[in-house]
Amino acid sequence: MGEGGAVNIVRDQKFKVIAESFPDWGRDCWCPSGVDNTCNKRFEWQLGELPEGYDHKYTYSHLGYNLKPLDPQAAIGRVQLKRLPQFIEARKQNWETLRRGLAEHEDVLEFSMPTHATGWDPVAGFSWDATGCRTDCSWFGFKIAVKPDAPFSRTELAQELDRHQIGNRMLFGGNLLRQPAFVQLRQVQPDALRVVGEMEGSDEIMNNSLFLGTYPGLTDLMIKNVIKVICNFVKKQK
Repeated sequence: MGEGGAVNIVRDQKFKVIAESFPDWGRDCWCPSGVDNTCNKRFEWQLGELPEGYDHKYTYSHLGYNLKPLDPQAAIGRVQLKRLPQFIEARKQNWETLRRGLAEHEDVLEFSMPTHATGWDPVAGFSWDATGCRTDCSWFGFKIAVKPDAPFSRTELAQELDRHQIGNRMLFGGNLLRQPAFVQLRQVQPDALRVVGEMEGSDEIMNNSLFLGTYPGLTDLMIKNVIKVICNFVKKQK
């Protein structure tokens, strides 16, 4: 089994969903890997203290674990490491293509930058602070934040991407304290956690941000289609 065992539940769907979610951080969504919106309500839930419309694929109703078949992954990883330099370069190129393609909409969209970067230019690239430090990123994804004064919300942008079958994700769990699992934990066992500060940054990410893929296997045509869909959507909303 790779992980050392298995659980098979066939008679009760409720138990099956719960058992399958435990090795997946306690995720609430029942979509199998690589599948979105099985319930056709992906952006129509309001659970815990999350904002209405928070992506159900990143909603967690109980505490779970991150369990993977580690031995098989290690065997695959040994081979994939040989391709790491080209993977990194592809991710960097995909990020830069998305960034250049969406630059005209900086008035309503905000984009992430590497640590120590102070700005970005389509020709010159990043500018840096006076520390002398530089970051050469292998981008996990392309983060977009919808600015508070934009004429559309993050959820509306995510729904538009979903309608065009463009994969997009929340920035994981957002403010985890708003997730149903922690809301319930705070109610039944308030001493189990301690909160320092108001979590404004986590709330801002939860409410306004999503990310797109920079997967090395994306083609130029795929990325150009992502840019086209986003640009057309933004122009219609302005």
